[in-house]
Amino acid sequence: MTKWNIDAAGVGRVVGEAGRTAGHFKDELKSISSHLESAMKAAGTLDFGGESETPEVGLVGVTLGQYASAQQSDLAFIVARADKSLQGAVDATEEYNKGDLDMAANAQDEALKAPYIDLDSPGKKGAK
Repeated sequence: MTKWNIDAAGVGRVVGEAGRTAGHFKDELKSISSHLESAMKAAGTLDFGGESETPEVGLVGVTLGQYASAQQSDLAFIVARADKSLQGAVDATEEYNKGDLDMAANAQDEALKAPYIDLDSPGKKGAK
């Protein structure tokens, strides 16, 4: 970038409002998860007879579970992307205010990189 002209207060307002909106993502994702779980239970079960006291989840329930699993990383990416973008705007603005345009550009470049999503590692649920 050859020229920067950042209104730090404006960035603060936009990041604050966007952060509040992004904060709702997590609540919505919990709601989606809860609704899918409820739908899986309501979709019925398979009873193969025998001694099992717990019937197996039905075909529709299995399909809903597979859908939820397949979408988990995409939904985590949306939340992580929003968080990383907002933090990048804050970091770049802080460096700009210090007069360090190279660090501001670096902060912006880092924010533009896709977040790393790792849902499989034990104890490391979510994004980096």
